[in-house]
Amino acid sequence: MASAEKTILVTACGSSIGLEVLRSLDAARANNTNAGSERIIGTEVSWWGTQIAEQYCDEVIRVPRGDEPEYVDALNQTIANYGVDLAFINTDPEVESIAPVRDTFAIPLSCPTQPSLASCIDKRVLHEELNGTPFCARTVTIRSIEDLEHANRSFDKPFWLRCATGPRGRGSIPVEEIDEARFWIQYWRNRDKSDDVWLAHEFLPGRNFNWTSIWHEGSLIACCTGQRLKYFLSQVAVSGITGNVSNAVLVQSDYINETCVEAIERLDERATGIYSVDIKESFEDDPIITEVNGRQAFRPYLYTTGGANFSRIFADLHLYGIKPADPFFDQDAQGWEIVRGMDHEPLFRKHDMTHREI
Repeated sequence: MASAEKTILVTACGSSIGLEVLRSLDAARANNTNAGSERIIGTEVSWWGTQIAEQYCDEVIRVPRGDEPEYVDALNQTIANYGVDLAFINTDPEVESIAPVRDTFAIPLSCPTQPSLASCIDKRVLHEELNGTPFCARTVTIRSIEDLEHANRSFDKPFWLRCATGPRGRGSIPVEEIDEARFWIQYWRNRDKSDDVWLAHEFLPGRNFNWTSIWHEGSLIACCTGQRLKYFLSQVAVSGITGNVSNAVLVQSDYINETCVEAIERLDERATGIYSVDIKESFEDDPIITEVNGRQAFRPYLYTTGGANFSRIFADLHLYGIKPADPFFDQDAQGWEIVRGMDHEPLFRKHDMTHREI
């Protein structure tokens, strides 16, 4: 690679999301003059993640896990040692570790600034912030058996139960009986040796969407929408959802755009960073926000294939002051589909979505 003018750090660079961030940055090299002069530094915790990511990085540094006490110091040391100009933070444990000191970093980070970062980490906080809006699911926080009994009386059956924190639908299950819910919560608490906060929600049976966006000081810079169609190992997951999508398609939806923009503006009137919003439809097909991630989620490289290269857009914005003329990428991106398999590279194709209404 050419000698660097700017240095970009990609954390957890051998992870599912981190690798797609790297691939997205690499995909822009052919037609982006700035990209060709940048140095890409990765951090990883495993030898195999390091080996996978090395082809896209000038160097990969081994660091502690995001949930280890030494992580933040190691991240700061890496930024200082390599003169990093911008960093993509790619896993939930890393975002959680950074949160208390997020706004002390002197360089742009992809994760949102405070105060909205708390809503990206804890779904309970998110639902408190969005409570009373038409796009917030009816929710009961479970701290005691009395709360669980209240949820059982409040919702039709089944209702949805899940942990307030954690990725990939952690602890999610639809329950019909209160005894099922009590057993499930206790099982997870025993398994993880933790006293997690749990949430009970109204059941949302509809389609499952992701809306990824970049914001800067309250202005929407870029956004696009994808629909989850199938998941890896869904047949052995009690909820039918694993959080690891195997088939998805990009779609255009004005009502999802409007809903998510209003939600982010409610969380922080000066929103800055990458927000990845998950949406499920209600029985009436209304979009309900189920969580917001303070990082890229869904399939970043599918968005890149459709023309919404969020990694490149974020880098161009913060390193060179360049932003898209139009923040809405979904009209041109709609129809791009990904099929992922455990034994082959992702496959992409473009559908004609002209007459498909979302």
